[in-house]
Amino acid sequence: MSTEINEKPSNGKNKHNLTPVQKQQKELEKLFERIDKPIQIPTPPPTDKNPIPPPKDFVRNVSGSSAGAGSGDFHVYRAQRRREYARLKFMEDQEKQEKEQREYQEKLARLREEDEERTAKKRAKRQRRNKKKQEKSNNIKEEEKKEKEEEKKEKEEEKKEKEEEKKEKEEEKERA
Repeated sequence: MSTEINEKPSNGKNKHNLTPVQKQQKELEKLFERIDKPIQIPTPPPTDKNPIPPPKDFVRNVSGSSAGAGSGDFHVYRAQRRREYARLKFMEDQEKQEKEQREYQEKLARLREEDEERTAKKRAKRQRRNKKKQEKSNNIKEEEKKEKEEEKKEKEEEKKEKEEEKKEKEEEKERA
């Protein structure tokens, strides 16, 4: 038993059973054939905020107060009522959404403001701390400078004393 598979080589020549990738590739190749031709990108249709139309100003099928209403009037009434309830529900949902959005924006603004206040307070505290550190280090540096100057003075005085002692010793040697 020989099993032969009657398959056509898939070289992309099959025009009818294209995969989505092949379709897209074919469209792109078509666009690249005429690269100088401008491409028209379709704009999406405008979306209306209210998909439900407003109620009609003039209602034709009004059943009066007489008892002679037909059996079809109930269905007309029910359809009008359904449309009106849908319109009211849409308006309530829209109002609720706007209210939630407004509350969210207010909350964001409040949190930003609180965060900014906290940051400003910490910044001021950090600056005060750094200023104190700076002053302390400056004071320490000044004290160190003063100490070094004092040490220099002491060393100079010691040198002078030693020189004076040497001079005195030399003078004593000369006298003797």
